[in-house]
Amino acid sequence: MCGFYIMPCYNFRSVDNTYLTPTAVTIPRLEDRLPDLLEFARTLARQIEAGEVQDGDTLAARIRVFYTPEQLVAIEAVAPGWQEMAAYADGTTLHHVTQVLIALQLLPEYRQASRYLQALMEWSVLYHDLGKQVIAGQRDALHAFRSGTMAARTLPRLGFQTSAAYPTKLEPWSRLVLSASVATPDGKGSMQDNHALPEILQGIEQLFGAGTAAALIVQAALLHQSLNVVPEWPNPGSLTEAQVPACIRPDLVPLLEGLMLADSDAWQLFEPDKKAKFRESTLAVFAAVRQVVAG
Repeated sequence: MCGFYIMPCYNFRSVDNTYLTPTAVTIPRLEDRLPDLLEFARTLARQIEAGEVQDGDTLAARIRVFYTPEQLVAIEAVAPGWQEMAAYADGTTLHHVTQVLIALQLLPEYRQASRYLQALMEWSVLYHDLGKQVIAGQRDALHAFRSGTMAARTLPRLGFQTSAAYPTKLEPWSRLVLSASVATPDGKGSMQDNHALPEILQGIEQLFGAGTAAALIVQAALLHQSLNVVPEWPNPGSLTEAQVPACIRPDLVPLLEGLMLADSDAWQLFEPDKKAKFRESTLAVFAAVRQVVAG
């Protein structure tokens, strides 16, 4: 880290082109680890914005062509579990995550964010559905918790900082998360058990440190199904208002908001009216979340 002055700005970079936080901690960049994937998303975002790609069928065809066996292997090295995720439901989740990366590039909150927050958003999108298992069209109401454990296991290998306790606490924490499930109200499946969240979130801070880049990315993946932001698509594992301040830190709010906005937009890339409607409802929920967590 020599050769740097500490500046009150999130846009500063280190000599190896990683991003610096105000405390001069570097985080890896997705564009360095997976340049082809991020450039593909950026190119399609520009083409959608320019009207050169105007429908879902054209986009789906472009996505299918992009994901050669070689690309899947390259992404698997950075996001272990990617190829398994891509194999479910004829690639439905693979296409969706790609569309979330595209939607992120178009998102005002992403474009206006610091480079540091942009980097956190990119990593969060990459991992948020990594553990999703879509079988026979059934909703996977546990995938956020599963994806969070996968991100926690992988981020240190990419250069994200951990605590001294990480080697001994990772496996017990992962078991806690993966066992935190209850029956869905209709009795036809399982969903996340939010009563375990305080202990789970405390465990994330023990693994990585409170407010660190890796902690925030893992929390975003883990909690992205924990708020009802679109009334038409309620999340079965949503937090109650009383649970929100105990589970969502103020410094997580901008990241989680960006992830959930992009996640919603990805389903409506070519339906501007629906996209605007769902964006409005998501922003309203996060306005309320900000009040609760600040209170």
